[in-house]
Amino acid sequence: MMVARGVTLAADASATTTAWIAAVAALGGVALTSVVALATAVLNHRWQAQAAERQARQERFRQLRQERRETYVQYWRAENGLVHQIGLLHGEMAALDPAPATRLQAQSRIPPALAEGIHEAELAWRQAADALFLVGGPDVVAAGTTRLRATNARLNAAWEGRHGDGGGTYFALNEAMRAELELNEPAAGAT
Repeated sequence: MMVARGVTLAADASATTTAWIAAVAALGGVALTSVVALATAVLNHRWQAQAAERQARQERFRQLRQERRETYVQYWRAENGLVHQIGLLHGEMAALDPAPATRLQAQSRIPPALAEGIHEAELAWRQAADALFLVGGPDVVAAGTTRLRATNARLNAAWEGRHGDGGGTYFALNEAMRAELELNEPAAGAT
């Protein structure tokens, strides 16, 4: 009988061990599945956050590019208006004899409509230049500063009855603007 009893105990121990192994395996499978599901959820959340950040960065870039494009068009429109007025002023000043000694004297001797047109064109140009310096990148700001000085010198020369030129600054500013507008969107890892 003892032998039978030992066999029963061994069979009971074997069944208990098998049950424990099955329970551990089931719990391990559940734990492993839970870890994989949690890791997947965390990674998906991170990927979605990165995609949203990348999309927001690209949208900001597109908006800045559009704002720059509009600002640059506004600048050239304002400068062309001023250059036209400078040409009219130069013609008027060349016809004055004797030439006025100061800008104030010159302003009193030209037609009021021309003086008003010059004032309005200069104001519009300066406002457009301010906007240019706010949204332009470093190359545009540098070329714009040089262009601003040249255009101021040209305006001052016209008030003195002299002809001034842009000193080649038109093309430098135009190329800086063009290069900035042709930039590609930032890379995925760029900030």
